[in-house]
Amino acid sequence: MSIIITWWWLFLILFAVVLTAWAFFLEPRWYVLRTVKIRQVKKLKHPITILHLSDIHFIKKIGHKKSFFQRLSMLNPDLIFVTGDVIDCDDGISTAAQYLSGLRARYGTFLVLGNHDYYDYRTWDNISYHLMLQKNSPHRNDAERFVKAMQQIGVKVLVNESVEFNVHGAQVLIGGTDDPVTQKVEFEQALRGLSPKTFNILLTHQADALLKLSHGGLDLVCAGHTHGGQIRIPFFGPIFCDSKLPRRFVSGLHLYKGIHLFVSRGLGAGRHLFPRFACRPEAVMLELLP
Repeated sequence: MSIIITWWWLFLILFAVVLTAWAFFLEPRWYVLRTVKIRQVKKLKHPITILHLSDIHFIKKIGHKKSFFQRLSMLNPDLIFVTGDVIDCDDGISTAAQYLSGLRARYGTFLVLGNHDYYDYRTWDNISYHLMLQKNSPHRNDAERFVKAMQQIGVKVLVNESVEFNVHGAQVLIGGTDDPVTQKVEFEQALRGLSPKTFNILLTHQADALLKLSHGGLDLVCAGHTHGGQIRIPFFGPIFCDSKLPRRFVSGLHLYKGIHLFVSRGLGAGRHLFPRFACRPEAVMLELLP
């Protein structure tokens, strides 16, 4: 009997070691490029492709992301959206500029800021944030230098502002908010020019910003921040959502009050709290089909 119990404990220990190795060393590096189709988009005359990236958390060394970004550089979507937490610390600014400059889109790359673009969350800062003790870190990133670096490589950074232009014969409005977690969102500025005649897109780091949205007329919202929960239990879902929206909105494509909302699982998770389980890091190609 004691031998059976001993083997049982050895099996449990081995199983725990395998799960830990998977969550810390394998799945965080197992990047996937997914395609998500949004059909019957009434305002469009022709299909539009969008590469959506979020929560990359660049640091000085890109590591295993290098080969994945080389793969992304072979794509040629109509638009690229980057929805915040691009850097994890100031050391990631030059890395972000190097690898984002290698991506190409016919009509441009558009970026909004997340809380990590403003703040360098250290180990205790992350713990305090997830215990809801504080939103900000005492360690600030040089957000101004980061924005300038993005602008120098041709990325349009939207901070409570919008742009409008023609994409394949359709008028498209892209509005972007400041970080909803730590900064002030001004929807009046971010969605200036919104019209029933335009295809209206909102980029925001955290989808919770929609809880304060009084505007109608949005067609698509792209967000990130949640990392899809990072740790997901099969048949149950994420342990931690970091969102006030219902649990199902933690990742993927959903309808929110008639608006198509896509929440990315992100490509990174920060240099301190990075394990993933049943929640692969992703880049997503959105295909809008008329």
